[in-house]
Amino acid sequence: MNSRIFTLCFVSVLAVSCQIKTTHSDDSTTKPLVDPKYSIAKDRAELEQMREEIPAEVKKKNDETALRDDWMRELKYSPEVIREKMSTLVRKKRDLFNKDLGKKREQFNKVERKAREEFLKNLEKERKDFLGQKVDREKRAEFFEEQDEKRREYFSEQKDKREDFEADMREERKDYEDYVKEKNDEFNSEIKAYTIKWNVKQKSQEAN
Repeated sequence: MNSRIFTLCFVSVLAVSCQIKTTHSDDSTTKPLVDPKYSIAKDRAELEQMREEIPAEVKKKNDETALRDDWMRELKYSPEVIREKMSTLVRKKRDLFNKDLGKKREQFNKVERKAREEFLKNLEKERKDFLGQKVDREKRAEFFEEQDEKRREYFSEQKDKREDFEADMREERKDYEDYVKEKNDEFNSEIKAYTIKWNVKQKSQEAN
């Protein structure tokens, strides 16, 4: 009961402090390095209603810290067990990220393919309609030259779109890898300190 009251008070104070900080800062918002859904933290849905006023990036960091605190509280787990928990969680989040990135690529390819098929279909219709008419050699040459120009412009635009998409994918991947490295560095620092405490505890128990 006391623990729950403390949690409610802490969340309330955190929400107020975040609001004050927002008031005194400029109106610009910092975009999170990765989507909160990929955050290396456990689900804490029961706290969402109490934390509605807290910015998403702050909530994500709080959840990440709370998760590691749960693992390392009271020297309950061996360092090996905690490392395995971390590895499993990172792997799970990476799988989710890769899956979502794959869906984005699949959707882009689908839209690209449909647009290309529609474009070529329209060109073919224009060509059939034109060839059904009696025209002189000059108009015929002019028509096919225009079609070639349309084709060149279209595929040039599609190439630019593809390059932009691939650049976005690389940036998103880099942001994610940077995020994972940051969290792994934080974890390694904490588990190092935890391991020292764990070894002291083990030696103390053996001595007794």
